[in-house]
Parts: sequence; structure tokens; C-alpha cells
Amino acid sequence: MLLEIHNIRGNLLTSPSQFHNFHQAVIMVVIPDIFESFMSRDPERNIHYNEIGEESLQWTIKTCGYNEREADRMRRGDFAYFAAVTVPDSNKQGLRIVADWLNWVFVFDDQLDDGPLGVLEDEARHYIDCTLAMLEESTVDRNAVQPIQWVLRDIWNRVQLDSRCTLGAKQRWLEHMKEYLRALRSSIGFLPSANLEDTIDGYFEYRFHSIGVLVLFTWVEYACALDLPNEVFEDKALKKLERIGVEIQMLANDSVSYHREKDQDCPHNIIHLFRHHGLSEQAAYDRAQVMLRERYREWYLALADLPIRGEAIDKQVHRYIKGIQDVASANAHWSFRTERYFGKDRGEIRRTRMLVTGQIDWLAPIMLPNTHATIQEKTSVASCAEDAELNTGSVVRVDEVWRWWGASALILASLMASLALSDRSWLW
Repeated sequence: MLLEIHNIRGNLLTSPSQFHNFHQAVIMVVIPDIFESFMSRDPERNIHYNEIGEESLQWTIKTCGYNEREADRMRRGDFAYFAAVTVPDSNKQGLRIVADWLNWVFVFDDQLDDGPLGVLEDEARHYIDCTLAMLEESTVDRNAVQPIQWVLRDIWNRVQLDSRCTLGAKQRWLEHMKEYLRALRSSIGFLPSANLEDTIDGYFEYRFHSIGVLVLFTWVEYACALDLPNEVFEDKALKKLERIGVEIQMLANDSVSYHREKDQDCPHNIIHLFRHHGLSEQAAYDRAQVMLRERYREWYLALADLPIRGEAIDKQVHRYIKGIQDVASANAHWSFRTERYFGKDRGEIRRTRMLVTGQIDWLAPIMLPNTHATIQEKTSVASCAEDAELNTGSVVRVDEVWRWWGASALILASLMASLALSDRSWLW
């Protein structure tokens, strides 16, 4: 049952039907239970979490040059906890790599979801293209790339030099990273189709890679020092388990993040897409719950189809499968530990699953101070860097765009408030 009340908060009076992006609707909903089936087990946490988490955080802050505000948001994001549950039995070196990558990926993604690059489509494509080009270079000059890019390149350098990591694991990591970046690029400009089924199919097609979970699966392989033949990863049953594991996290993540994204009218969320096609907010959450339960059932059916290869291989295969579950568990438990989604309300919402949208505390995104995103598209890191220097006049500073964006929003909100005070006939 959906309780929807449109009220007046402060001096801003708005019409939900006419001014979607500025409405202050109060909607009480029950979000899906993302801790059912195998997700109900208590998370295991790596014993090196505190030490390595702090090391990773300080290195990322220093490398990226975050100011005090962004450094504080990084700490409150607690991405190292996500890493510690993802690879609970890893040594320090393995945990550090995973923590560094998670500290990178959320910030990299924030620029596309929450920053100006969310609407500056050409600049967003260039931002992604230069990162992809950097990964494909055999060597990279640290001074030729942005700090956020160097974080990723440094991680990749360390993996390549690690003799414990098999050639197959390195190749899978690199391929999944490229798939992630290409999927992000292809998602730019995504719009819902005319009917719900086509919309959801299109969303699942690109989101399967753009959520970045397949990269986390390769981190399990790396951090746990698994040595599996390449043909194991071509098995249909294992591929199905990977797909189910990714889709579980797509549904869970969309369920916990929708309330902080909906005022942006962001189409990269299944709850938004259900609502676009006419479902109420509660009905959209309920549909996501049904889809989650369908995937738990599919999980156990896929397990039954796994081939038996003998003790040595089977032991590692099942450790990898447990890793798929660990990644999903890490995502779910971290979502209610970090302040990213529910801020100071996270404990109560974890307990009741009830939230009043529009009144929930959450952690603001982590914004980079400067992104050379408007440079011409190039095929190498060197040419990207060179073009940025030659065309400094065309470079868009993220903080400058944010100031313009914020000022425009305030002006428009004030204008709407004035109109509302003079004519309230359209208020619900």
C-alpha cells in the first residue's frame, strides 16, 4: 500500500506534476528485503580491514589531492569495508588492491552519475575514452594523466607485476575493465523504450557490465590466489551463476539508491524505469523484490548444472562461487554501513526497511576538482594529455559547472516559490 502526501517544506511550494525535479513529495515506502536466501548469512570481514583500509584511504586522498570535504566523504563512504567482506580470507596485499580499486571506482562513477558529466554527454564520452586508452597503453607517464586515472593505472601495474596472479586472471580483469568502461559509454543517452519489457531488456543488457561487478569477481580470483584453467570460466553453468550474481546486485543497488537519484530523473535505475512505465513507487519496489527472489531460485538450479572436475579444481571453483556470494553480501551489508545511501538513518532503515523519501539523510557524491573531459577524442593517453594542454580554453572545470548549476537551480526554485505563493490552485 502506498501512502503519498504532497506537502510544503520551508518556503518552497511546488507542483509534482509540473515541476518534477523540484517537488518535495513525502512518500512512505517499504524497500525490498535484500538479505534473503544466501544473503541472510552474517558477513565475514577480513582481519586486516582497519589497517589496510586506512592505508588505502590515505594513499587515495594523497594521490587524488582531495580537499578536506572530499576526504571526509571518502572516509564516511567506507569503501574498504566493501573490500573486506568481498575478500574476507585474502592477505594484506590482495585486500589493499581491492580497497584501492573500490576507492577509485565509486569516485570515477560519481562524476558520470552525480556531476555535470551526467548531462555533458560528449565530455562524458571523452572522460571514459581517455581512461580506456590509458589501460591499453603498455606504459603510462604519471604526469600525462589525471590523478584519478593514475590510481587505476597504478593498480593495474601492481597486478601485472604480481607473480601470484595467473595470466588468465590478469586477462580476465583487463577484459572486464574494458567491458565496464565501454558499457558506461554505451549507456550515455539511454532512454526507455515504448514498452516495459523492451526497456528492462535494454537496461539489463548494458547494466550487466556497467555496474562493474564482473571486475569484482576477478578480484576474488586474484586476492584468493585461485589458479583455474581458462575453460572453467567458459562453462555455461558458471557463466549463469555470474550473471545471476550481477543481477542480484543490480536489483539490490537500485533499490537502496533510487531515493537519492530520483530527483535527477536518472534512467539508470530499474525503480525509475518501472515508474516511467506507470508503476507507483511501492509497486516498483515490490516488483524488484519479486525479481530478486526469482534469481535466488535460479541460482540453486544453476548450481545443480555445474560439472564435476575433480577435487583440486572443484575446491577452487566453489571458492570462486562463494566469492560471487561474498561480493553480493559485501554490497548489501556495506549499503547499510556506509553513509552513502541513508546517512544517519541507515540503522533504522536497515531494521524496518521503511523510508520516507525526500526526508532521508545521505552522503553527497565525491567530486573531482578538475576533469579534462572536453578534449577531443584520441586513441592514446599521450595524445589526450597533449590535447588538454593545447586546448586549455575549452577545458571545463567541474567545480565551475557545479557553481553555475547550483546558482541556476536556486534562481529557478525561487521563481517557482513566488509563483506558488501567488497561485496555489495547482497544488495537490
